Amino acid sequence: MKWENEYGKMIAYEHKLSSITASQLCEGLCSKENLRKIKEGSRVCDKILADALLQRLGVSMDKFSYLTQMEEWEEIQIREKIVFLVDRNQKEKARQVLKRYKTQLKGKHILFMQFYELASAVLEWKSSERIEKIQQRLQKAWNFTKKGKAFQIEQGECYSFFELSLIMLKIRLLEERGIREDEVEYEIEQYQDLLIYLENRVSEQDRVKWYPQVAYRQIKLLRKKGKLEQAIEIAEKSLGLLKDQASLNYLLELLEEYTKLLKIRFLLKEERISKEIERRLADIDLICESLRWLYQKYKVKSTEWIWYISFGLSEMYLCQDIVRGRRIGMGMTQEELAEGICDPVTISRIERGESFPQQKILIALLQKLKWSGNHYTLTAQVGEPKYHAVTSRISMLTHTERLEEAKKLLKELERKVKDRTIFAEQYFLSSVSLIKRGLKKMDAKTCLKQYKEALYLTMPKKMTEEQLKQWHFSRTEVMCINDISYLCEEIGKEEELIELLFVIKQFYERQPFPLRYYRAGYELTMRNIGNLLGNIGKAKEAIEAGESCIQLALSLQKAGNLSVALYDKGWDMERLWDEQFYTKEESLAYIKTSYALNLFLGQKRQYEHVRTHIKKVYKEDI
Repeated sequence: MKWENEYGKMIAYEHKLSSITASQLCEGLCSKENLRKIKEGSRVCDKILADALLQRLGVSMDKFSYLTQMEEWEEIQIREKIVFLVDRNQKEKARQVLKRYKTQLKGKHILFMQFYELASAVLEWKSSERIEKIQQRLQKAWNFTKKGKAFQIEQGECYSFFELSLIMLKIRLLEERGIREDEVEYEIEQYQDLLIYLENRVSEQDRVKWYPQVAYRQIKLLRKKGKLEQAIEIAEKSLGLLKDQASLNYLLELLEEYTKLLKIRFLLKEERISKEIERRLADIDLICESLRWLYQKYKVKSTEWIWYISFGLSEMYLCQDIVRGRRIGMGMTQEELAEGICDPVTISRIERGESFPQQKILIALLQKLKWSGNHYTLTAQVGEPKYHAVTSRISMLTHTERLEEAKKLLKELERKVKDRTIFAEQYFLSSVSLIKRGLKKMDAKTCLKQYKEALYLTMPKKMTEEQLKQWHFSRTEVMCINDISYLCEEIGKEEELIELLFVIKQFYERQPFPLRYYRAGYELTMRNIGNLLGNIGKAKEAIEAGESCIQLALSLQKAGNLSVALYDKGWDMERLWDEQFYTKEESLAYIKTSYALNLFLGQKRQYEHVRTHIKKVYKEDI
């Protein structure tokens, strides 16, 4: 019997749309028979394999929340530790952990070994080992999944992120060796093939992690060869992608290169720079100046190379935590949860992490606990892969305040979705409320009522303090609560929600993986805690909360909530001028940087608001 399996459905759906054959998709990863079983939902595979299959299809793992068991959690934790040590060039510790990791690989999927070889190669590269030695290791890693295939991007082929990392490091080694003049064209060609593959075969969510760093190196090579127009085109594509995805990844470096290219172009043409270009260059200078200040203030180092993108930053949870947290929150005993599904002893063993339920039992338990999906859950919760591109587009449109477009797409989606589960209903209720309120077609109180209706589709209305502290929040529940916080602010009832936001903060902080895996919810929650505290006169506490948002956003190079949190911090610092905690110069730096980020993102309403604030409070114009 086939059970619900959302990543299997996603693989099946995306594979059907693609021109990739079954042989190409599963090459070096699994047999065609195993691929068939994964797609139909009768076989569950390790996350490392599911990631690779979806990456070859160009699907971002950021679309999923993921339930893991203790054994897999331990495997992921050791890989996280290896990446941490390699990135910080802690050579001896990294070698020790890599050695321990290798001894645990017996009987594991080939991708575990490929990660070992990739991490070892990066460590050797950072340790200035002989290039020939690193090249041999790269070739060995490549042969695990692509044996017999050219070690480069080939037309018609598809690649996992492990494989893309191997190709990238291979190209970088040419630079390390000291590229000869006659090899520059070869390197440009290799980078260009990589950029074209990323443009055509990788989703924007993942492309933004890869494209800017490849583009930056390509632009520098093209500039040296005098190929200005090609370099400018790549720079503008990169900056457009960063803007759309609200990312700071290589933004400063790309803007500096872009400025050089524009100035060289006008010098070569011996043309006078137009006022429009002058204004654009002035804006870029302001953004760059603000970023330099921000990076220096928070000790953000220039990115050398992001090589470990194999695992998406999707939410990851231990199955035992979800089962126990939601059961307690719903006021159920283990016997009540088990009724009609399994033996109560099974629930006890699951909650202690001693066993992971069979798929049929897992799905039944999660349905009773009002948690969507099973091992992998599409974060939009509408339930079908074919709708996820639309929900992602709606999210982007609402984020950039293109609300009429979002409204139209949402109406089309509502007509198409036939299976209106409580999770789909929750999505539609919250999305309609957000858009109507943004278009001023719904008052705050009605919007608040609808948001609460959406929230309580999956979350109990009344919980004791202890039950609430145990509750395991879904991403949609967190987003609903954060949207409710804006409405509480609007109607002057901030204190009603601060306590609940602190519960969510603590929920994320006790999760088993680093906070960056929960960035979407945690970063927004911390920003809103700071915002509400500031509104009720608790400026010191607001600044402390906002700092968490700023630091996490910077660690992941995310510009969206960062721009708002910076403004909030500057505003809260102003409240403390009289107590001489901060000076005008200190707070203005934060406000200006918020302006610069909103300017880059094209958030006209926001940057005009910030500019007006600077004129009024600081008597300056920018």
